[in-house]
Amino acid sequence: MPTLYIPTIKQEQAHSEGIWCVAWSKSTNIIATGSLDTSIKLWNGATGELKHSLEGHSLAIVSVDFNVNGTQLASSSIDGTVRIWDTESYQCIQTITPSTGQSWTACFHPDGNTIATGSHNGNINIFNVTSGDLEQALATKQAFLMSVAYSADGKYLAGGAQDGSIYIFNLETNQLAHTLSTHSSAVRSLSFAPDNKTLVTANDDKCIYVYDAEHGQLASALTGHGGWILSVASNPDISKQQAVSSGADNKVKVWDLATRSIIETQEVHTDQIWGVAWHPDGNKFVSVSDDGSIQWYASSGST
Repeated sequence: MPTLYIPTIKQEQAHSEGIWCVAWSKSTNIIATGSLDTSIKLWNGATGELKHSLEGHSLAIVSVDFNVNGTQLASSSIDGTVRIWDTESYQCIQTITPSTGQSWTACFHPDGNTIATGSHNGNINIFNVTSGDLEQALATKQAFLMSVAYSADGKYLAGGAQDGSIYIFNLETNQLAHTLSTHSSAVRSLSFAPDNKTLVTANDDKCIYVYDAEHGQLASALTGHGGWILSVASNPDISKQQAVSSGADNKVKVWDLATRSIIETQEVHTDQIWGVAWHPDGNKFVSVSDDGSIQWYASSGST
């Protein structure tokens, strides 16, 4: 019997405008949300209580990501900057200002020393967190890179492009390992499974594609959403082999990657759902929406 996830806590008006991104710290049980209202908010992952609001960006927040121990948060914005925040002092400790269009979504390397960002010119840019300097630019084919993700072991870095291409870099060899072109619709979200080899992607063609990142092969295509798929996240519990997705159809879906089937569908938001994120134990997740709300879910066997 597959695990079912039950809606629990809900913050109805978490932000004054739509929420575009969410992250759940692996170590501190803090949730970060970023909004069209330009603010980032930190929430108690257990109770749903607001801990702090971070101000500094001048335009909508595109992505948020915690480092592995939860002490820092990276945020990227349409204003073109990437900010690094200390999650204990709530201070911005670094502002990275790439040249115009050279940052989009941002994510921490597993060691926390660098962040990778997608860009409008197709490069994946890697910045030093401490100095803010550009360390490396990984070139693709000049298509707007909308999403980036590291494998947890730091071996692979993947980028998803507006034209549907997916680029997988092997960071051990510092080479482009695979270019995947299964479709021609935008890849809005990427997530490595905890095996560090399975890559799950969210796409505008209403499909979730699952790839073998090691060999560069398509493993499966999952259908069920009725609109663009805006976010996907792999369950960090390797024993579950699950992913959660959210879309422009206002639905959240939990998938069994082993059987390639939908476990359940949740319809608790009234507008498109831009982000989903798992608690590190794999028994809870959250979703955020253009309706301004955050919804928590817990597995039927957890508290």
